[in-house]
Amino acid sequence: MSLRRFLPALGLGLLATGLVAACLPWSIEAPGAARFVSRGLQQSWGVALAAGGRTEIVLLPLPRIVFNDIRLTEGEADGPVLASGGSLSLQLDLAAFLTGRVEVDSLTLDGAEVMLPHAAGDSRWTGATEHLTQRIAGEGGDRFRRIILTHCAVTGRDPRDGTIQSVRNVDLTISWPIWSESLAVTGGATWNGMSTRLTVAGLHPHALLSGSVSPFTAALSWPSGSLVAEGSGSLREGFKAWGTGNLQIRSLPKTLALTGGDLAFSPFVEDLSVEGNFEAASDQILFPNVTVRTGGNLLEGAGSAAFGPGRNTVQATLAAESLNLSPLLGDLLRLADLGGPSDEADRTTRSLDLRSLTGGDLDLRISAGSARIGPVQLADLASSILVREGGIEASLGRAAVQGGVVKGRVTLSADEDEAVLTRVKAQGSFDGLDLGALLIELGQYRWMLGATRGSFALEGAGRDVESLTRSVAGRVALASEDGAIAGLDLADVIHRGGSMAPGALARRNGRTPFERAKISLLFADGVGEIVEGSLASRSLSASLHGRINLADRRFQARAELLSRATASADGAAPSATLFEIGGPWDAVSVRTGTQTQAEANDAPQAAGPFRRQGADLPLGIRAYVPAPAP
Repeated sequence: MSLRRFLPALGLGLLATGLVAACLPWSIEAPGAARFVSRGLQQSWGVALAAGGRTEIVLLPLPRIVFNDIRLTEGEADGPVLASGGSLSLQLDLAAFLTGRVEVDSLTLDGAEVMLPHAAGDSRWTGATEHLTQRIAGEGGDRFRRIILTHCAVTGRDPRDGTIQSVRNVDLTISWPIWSESLAVTGGATWNGMSTRLTVAGLHPHALLSGSVSPFTAALSWPSGSLVAEGSGSLREGFKAWGTGNLQIRSLPKTLALTGGDLAFSPFVEDLSVEGNFEAASDQILFPNVTVRTGGNLLEGAGSAAFGPGRNTVQATLAAESLNLSPLLGDLLRLADLGGPSDEADRTTRSLDLRSLTGGDLDLRISAGSARIGPVQLADLASSILVREGGIEASLGRAAVQGGVVKGRVTLSADEDEAVLTRVKAQGSFDGLDLGALLIELGQYRWMLGATRGSFALEGAGRDVESLTRSVAGRVALASEDGAIAGLDLADVIHRGGSMAPGALARRNGRTPFERAKISLLFADGVGEIVEGSLASRSLSASLHGRINLADRRFQARAELLSRATASADGAAPSATLFEIGGPWDAVSVRTGTQTQAEANDAPQAAGPFRRQGADLPLGIRAYVPAPAP
């Protein structure tokens, strides 16, 4: 080959070799490179760099320098630590690099620990944030195009309670192409042991920093839920955002375990969906028009939520066409272990501590055209629930139940000196209730007919179910007029000396009309005394005296039936037919006896021993109907 051909070929080969070498990463010991880049970062970002490992340099196609075992500090080398460990890769602007300046186009931090402020007065990141803001606004140099964090840990102070929290496995990409006004954020992390993903798109940083409005779309997901929002935001007077959003929570307790916050009644809420318009600020969010789905129910209305270093607060006014409250009732029963078969000792010693339910403030008002609690159907429901620290108040403003109107209120409060001691107060009333129809709804025999009215006022205190029931005090009163007892003819029972007519037909056709019936109980220390129990009809009168023990679940009473006949055929005073009723609630027995009117006048009013005849008679839970004598 001639020299004239050889020299150009050699030149091309050397050029190609140089280009290939410039594209390959070169690992060198170059402490001066770290100092050179550190000076540039201090001028552009207010951050000092120190590197302990080898330095990797790539010249083409764009200059890139990778430092290992890095340390980033605020301002000077001895300033507060911003990040340490891992590697820092900087992609530099080629024109600036050729002129000896450092202009960062892209930054990648891999495997480092990022330190956020650890105390209220910690000013780290202040200078870096100011420089970043200036560059985003187009002041003081070109803006960055990409910031990437991979396999990093972020540690900082939780503004809610001041504790130090860490987020692991942070993978974050902030991308802002030079040809676009929109900034995009994508990434994920492990927080409190759960994986989360975040996406933000369509954000206009220039508009935000100039006090204008920027659009955005955001999506956040975690193992037990997701959040999607679209709208606009502004930083003109602090952070503000508005738009539409959709929050889906498959388990509220797991979600709160992730965020570290708490809400009222959180153990009861598994599935929850909140969708509608929102207006958000730094510590609160308003829902002018919202749809809430939970427990198979759909409610619409308005609400708000406030979050801060103290207690979280939720307020809402919601309405539904139909409402199923059976799941909530089941949760309440399970809380006290009353919802199914269980060990008696465990049931009665289950703690009634309210702290698991009062982790946040709640002001909830609910109305519904129809509602269901188990088998009971309600109409025109108006209710409210108020939760404050150490207390719960549930009110039933009104509800129509089987032709009657029911009202009531229950208050649970923690003792001031002992948080585990719960004080319970309950009061309510109902009027015009069709008791027979209600019994049918409950799956019972319709043994009582007629409109019934009543009231109750009870209170107690205890650490568990047993101690609460042993402390119940108050009163219960029921009254009914122009009704009837179905399945039992008391006049015939008196005529037969306390026995029913044999045969199922007699029971089915039996009936005792009455003009009025009353019963009043006075409770003290968990025992209810029947202070008044009476029934009056045209042919007879009846009275009931006794007591009911809530803690032991036992009932003991004496019923007395007296014919309205003024005298018997031989002129003697009429005799009374007596029933002694007693035993556990699930195995109550009835015994019959007779007594003259004179003996009845001299006899004590409380139930006690008396002359008996006949065998024990079963008493079913559906109707207090004695069986016929054998």
